[in-house]
Amino acid sequence: MDPCAKLDPDAFTRLHHPPAVPLQIEDPTIRHSISTYLALENASQATYESVARSLKYNFPDIANILSFYQVEKLIDTLTGVESILHDMCPNTCLAFTGPFSDLDECPLCQALQWNQAKLQGTSGHIKVPAQQFTTIPVGPQLQARNRSSASARSMHYLWEKTQELFHDILATHSPDIPLVNYIVMGWDFLGAVLDGDIKEHDIVLMVSLDGAQLYESKESDCWMYIWIIGNLSPDIRYHKLNVLPGGFIPGLKKPKNMDSFLFPGMHHLAVIQREGLSMWDLLSDSCYSSYVYLLFTTADGPGLVYWDGMVGHSGKNGCHLYCSLPGRRKEHAHRYYPALLCPRDRVPEGSNHADINVFNLPPGGSLDYFQNLYKIISIANQTQWDKMKMETSLTKPPLILGLNPLHSLGVPLCMTTDIMHLAGNISDLLISLWRADMDVGPGDDKSTWDWAIFRDEDLWTSHGKDVAAAGSFLPGSYNRKPRNIAKKINTQYKTWEFQLYTFGIAPILLYGILPMKYWSHYWQFIRGFQIICQYSLTHEQLEDAHTLLCVWQRNFELFYYQLRHDCIHFVHPAVHQVIHLVLEAFQKGPPICYAQWTMEQMIGNLGQQIHQPSKPYANLAREGIHRSQVNALLSIMPELDSPPKALPRGSIDLSDGYVLLRKRSKYPVFPDDILTQLLRNYLPGTQDIPRFNKWAWLLLPNGQIARSAWRESLKLVDNLQVSRNVKFLNADKIWIGEVQYFTQLAVQSASRAQEGWSFADIAVVKLYSEPDTDLLHMSSQVLAASLLLDNLFI
Repeated sequence: MDPCAKLDPDAFTRLHHPPAVPLQIEDPTIRHSISTYLALENASQATYESVARSLKYNFPDIANILSFYQVEKLIDTLTGVESILHDMCPNTCLAFTGPFSDLDECPLCQALQWNQAKLQGTSGHIKVPAQQFTTIPVGPQLQARNRSSASARSMHYLWEKTQELFHDILATHSPDIPLVNYIVMGWDFLGAVLDGDIKEHDIVLMVSLDGAQLYESKESDCWMYIWIIGNLSPDIRYHKLNVLPGGFIPGLKKPKNMDSFLFPGMHHLAVIQREGLSMWDLLSDSCYSSYVYLLFTTADGPGLVYWDGMVGHSGKNGCHLYCSLPGRRKEHAHRYYPALLCPRDRVPEGSNHADINVFNLPPGGSLDYFQNLYKIISIANQTQWDKMKMETSLTKPPLILGLNPLHSLGVPLCMTTDIMHLAGNISDLLISLWRADMDVGPGDDKSTWDWAIFRDEDLWTSHGKDVAAAGSFLPGSYNRKPRNIAKKINTQYKTWEFQLYTFGIAPILLYGILPMKYWSHYWQFIRGFQIICQYSLTHEQLEDAHTLLCVWQRNFELFYYQLRHDCIHFVHPAVHQVIHLVLEAFQKGPPICYAQWTMEQMIGNLGQQIHQPSKPYANLAREGIHRSQVNALLSIMPELDSPPKALPRGSIDLSDGYVLLRKRSKYPVFPDDILTQLLRNYLPGTQDIPRFNKWAWLLLPNGQIARSAWRESLKLVDNLQVSRNVKFLNADKIWIGEVQYFTQLAVQSASRAQEGWSFADIAVVKLYSEPDTDLLHMSSQVLAASLLLDNLFI
């Protein structure tokens, strides 16, 4: 038995010998108990117990329904998924694992491992940990994935796509990948397959780490990590059912030794990498060993140092992809900035290297990493170590270097760019520049910053009101409307609000306010970033994005930093990360596939399920355990999951994912004269113009709902999110229009061989004019400013 794993004997046996039969629950009382428990997943324990009492009272002849505790225990047994607790420093310095497992007090703050009140009250006889953290081993969660035919089939997606790609490459005799739409299209993954490190039955994982604040109004910081299964298709991989909780670390303080908290989970991964994870596949009714391959490690910028062992973005080589780009610093300062161009006024020693061509940027994953790592671990003298740390930007060997190199991509190649936090950082930087909130050097003067338009508080206040008003013209599919940024920016502005502001609202509202050269420069970033955020990327799109983002980065230094020593701090690390995005897409697939949105969604979901705010950490860990066990159970028995929602009453399924949704006009109407003429051109020549009912909404195949002016025009603008503007293809040309309403026309067959009537599904649309060509050009082909015409189109 492994003392570090702390698995009980049954779990240990199951890990090596998983059940090789489908799970069936014959007892209807047990099935009903589990179904009720799952149906009340977001309710409290008291709610479940109330339902159980009601059932016993009203149906006394039915066998007793299981208690809440009995159901949870049963699910634990059926899935084999369990949690492991380890002691930790009550001040969150470190965990008593690995080299610290035999200690009784924290070596960093001298806090004792044990609850002192309990220890003293029992004269030292009973030792209760002062604080513990939770690890949920990933092995049992993965074993559940192949125990139903549906789940097992979904786990084959990655390998099948890989074989299709190889077949296409061989058939075309071209190594170029025409469409990058998943990690399978990235050369990091393909290289591991070609080297034989990833085989047919292996499981590919990504791990994501992040801190979480559970409540806005009180201190509740904690850390957690999750596993994302790369074998699943993108349309289901990020669903709640398929994201695996890995561990939960209580706050309130930031861990000083994160490796000690990650150690149990990584140790478990190392074991199943070395021995292989025993799997039973229902589809083939076969047992085999699957080797788990760790492909990517993700986190926000500060969190990545826990994976790569670097000093952070302030080091001389602050790029977390370790591209070997040397930074530049100010005089008498130790912080470096990733400026490609050298200051022209004065340059401190060590920062006077030549200008670097943005199109010849060193790629990530420099081979210098291991050479520099050897240097840092070979030094025993503290002074020399501090100097070497500054030169190499490394502090220690990363924990994940202990994983099997044949089953992990390894540092620094496994490091990724996170477009979610990157967009937020760029937003914060630009707003700080426009508001003149940046620190000013001794030789600088904010009055000369012609880009600082929001130094004028009245203009900033007015802009905030415009932002809130503009939200009414964003479709409902964009979620809630962003709030007044001038009021909320320092307190409660959310990540998604910043993204809507930066990429959707600000570029338009700043026209005529931000000087033109800065406005056009802003649009270069918008266009390039919009491209790179797509799920599917063609080579032409990637080349366009690379050009736009590289030009944007160079002009950022010329326009804002202006090659002045006192302004070099304007070159934020995020500015540098932007120009890595396209090259990383070729290596790793679209950045959206490994962004932190999945982690943010997990934090939000688990946080909403905490019903006892007095114990947030214990409850968060408990909800994480519950989630992992329920996910495993639903993978084993998909029939227990909630069925898909039925279509609303009164709707009409038009097939191919299109559904007409009410409201519908109460009485059929005749069209007006203009529409009548259009319908005569549309219908067979001899047919009379029929009456028809108007429909307000149309459900689209992507899940969005297109609405209509017929009903939206009745609402106040403040209560509206306009969703009636659509883009459609006609005669090989893309058009933009405003839907007036949807309808079905009764159409008589024009063919003698096919007598009878059928319905033609149409939308009556008002067209927009051609976009303003000047604005389109100045905005890098993004801003389409058009006028609504009176021209109707069917």
